[in-house]
Amino acid sequence: MDHLIRILIIEDHVFVETSLRSMLKLEPRLIVVAEAENGSDAVSLVEKHRPDMVVMDISMSVLTGIEATRIITSKFPKTKVIVLTMNIDQNYSDCAYAAGASCVLVKGCNEDEILSEIMDCSLGS
Repeated sequence: MDHLIRILIIEDHVFVETSLRSMLKLEPRLIVVAEAENGSDAVSLVEKHRPDMVVMDISMSVLTGIEATRIITSKFPKTKVIVLTMNIDQNYSDCAYAAGASCVLVKGCNEDEILSEIMDCSLGS
């Protein structure tokens, strides 16, 4: 894979967003093109930047991660969405996959798991 993977981070918790951004910047094949704090801004930023991937919190104000995922994957089918959640309840995962998510990760997972899923999702495109 020779091209950069363009990523949009959607996370309403500053600490998590900052940690994700810092981690992703360490991987030379990844570039963070923008960040936002809610699902509504996510949809607008996907339209503006056309990222390869969105890493999105499931639970946010204005428009939830599930709702935003549904809109993004229907309007921009080439954009993959990885949903992050604090809740390990299978119902959350099922809803995210039904909305079009490529992957659902629990926020407690380690950096290697996140990077591995990003790379796997990008190869599947």
